[in-house]
Amino acid sequence: MSLTFVIPGQKTLILDGVLCDMNGTLTTDGVLDQEVSESLNALSQSLKVYVMTADTFGTAALTFASLPVELIGMESEIPGATTKLNFLKKLGANTHAAIGNGYNDHLMLKEAILGICIIGREGAHSLSLNAADLVVNNPLDALSLLLRAKRLVAGLRN
Repeated sequence: MSLTFVIPGQKTLILDGVLCDMNGTLTTDGVLDQEVSESLNALSQSLKVYVMTADTFGTAALTFASLPVELIGMESEIPGATTKLNFLKKLGANTHAAIGNGYNDHLMLKEAILGICIIGREGAHSLSLNAADLVVNNPLDALSLLLRAKRLVAGLRN
């Protein structure tokens, strides 16, 4: 499974997967919108989808139980930004996108072949904004960039 995006004037992106933050990125207050759930399901047909979370609201297991995503808990003794970066490197930063919004997402957004920052109801940390390749308003828009190639191409073309 993979997706290929030919970006005029830029490098061709070949994605094997995407690493997503949960709270403030895919969910609001620990709740996943139905349309986001449907988009995650659709995206999982083409890419491996990972969701990494500290599970602030304690809803992660139930929220993602019926979705074809791999849920990854964060190690409490290691700072979140480092945990996410290390996991991304293990997956292969040159073949994985990252989606996040908070301080603990900035390193993975910078390192990933494609970093997408979401400014949702939680806002977005300035380091994550600056580390991302693209910035969108909500998780549905972020996932749509991967599901509708021309949207991604329009935002990245030279």
